[in-house]
Amino acid sequence: MSVMDKDSRYYLAGFLNASVMASLMPVLSLYAYRYLDATASELSALLGGYALSSIAYAFIIARIVERVGKHKVGLFAISFTACGALLVLANTQNYTLACIVMLLLFAPFHASTSLLMGVAFRYFSSEKINRVNARLMATVSAAWVVCPGIAFYLVEYVGFSWFFYLLGALLPLLAGIFLILPTGNTSTLRAEPHKNNVVEKQYMTIAPDDVNRALQREGEWHQYRHLVAPALFFAVVSFAITLYQHLLPVYFVEQSLPVSLVGTLFMTAAVMEVALIVRCVNLLSRFSYHQLFMAASACGIVFFILLPFNQSMLYLFALQALKAIMYGFMAGLGVNLLQGLLPSQPTFGATLYQNAFAFGMLLAGFVTGAVVEYLPAAQLFGLSAFLMLVAVLILLLAKRAFGVPSQS
Repeated sequence: MSVMDKDSRYYLAGFLNASVMASLMPVLSLYAYRYLDATASELSALLGGYALSSIAYAFIIARIVERVGKHKVGLFAISFTACGALLVLANTQNYTLACIVMLLLFAPFHASTSLLMGVAFRYFSSEKINRVNARLMATVSAAWVVCPGIAFYLVEYVGFSWFFYLLGALLPLLAGIFLILPTGNTSTLRAEPHKNNVVEKQYMTIAPDDVNRALQREGEWHQYRHLVAPALFFAVVSFAITLYQHLLPVYFVEQSLPVSLVGTLFMTAAVMEVALIVRCVNLLSRFSYHQLFMAASACGIVFFILLPFNQSMLYLFALQALKAIMYGFMAGLGVNLLQGLLPSQPTFGATLYQNAFAFGMLLAGFVTGAVVEYLPAAQLFGLSAFLMLVAVLILLLAKRAFGVPSQS
């Protein structure tokens, strides 16, 4: 088997891994309402609890795996744990049990993407890893284009039990692919430390276990101070984008527009985003991360301001190009930035990006109801525009935090 075939296993794993989440998450609220007969408050508890649990698990698992260096074992374990969780969900209509299973057994699977990127960081050369990360993120977006529609079709025509069985059957296959991923030598670390990370600079040439012990002596969290601004930036951007996604169906109802086209709008943007995610790393040869994120944020501000100005479907579809630039740059470059800022712990860098976006999604879920209740239709996207302005402010005030050597 050729080297190209071995490398392509990462992209297959990335797509199948994302397909699990892209199939389950869209139907989770429907599952709670229809299958578990949950109330609105119980649904909020399930979704909010799962979000918090998955964020916590991702941080804990990343820290443990960075210390012991067993990424593939971790991927294998959380895949089979998630498989077991889905089998339980297929055979219960008890809300309490379903919550326990989701929060304790399925939530660890949230860490799978960052663990996969940690393995990739150690296998691919420093010249290739930016493009590899972008392609892995593109597989995530591609899964979200393909899988939600299939998931809704399955739950409608075969029911939730068979849906969970089919999704559960995918996880042993995914675990097997994780095990056969080609890996590189992890005894030393390739990348240069970030210039603001004084602690990491001292230990970059030491084996990973020794690095972790040395960093612990210096102070467990001292090394992460320079990551605060980028993490906050991604959380704010995620907040703005997720809020828009929650509000767009409401806006269509308020403006008497065909709600059936909301999904088509999302899919149009997602297709453009996949292309941009793959291609945007090429821009690093000419522009810095800071400049590209500034351009993406500016596109976001313009997008949210212009959105309510015209209800023509052609106009709304054309605006999706701005949304695609905003999200495409974030998804294509975000993991690369954070791994570049913390090169001795690439899995934790990927986890930080993933959890920053998850935290923004969580905040959006909390405030969507208030926005709908207190703002008129024409101003629904004003908060998202303001949040993107906050993102620009973070970029301006913390420019040095986004300065990492780029490799196209």
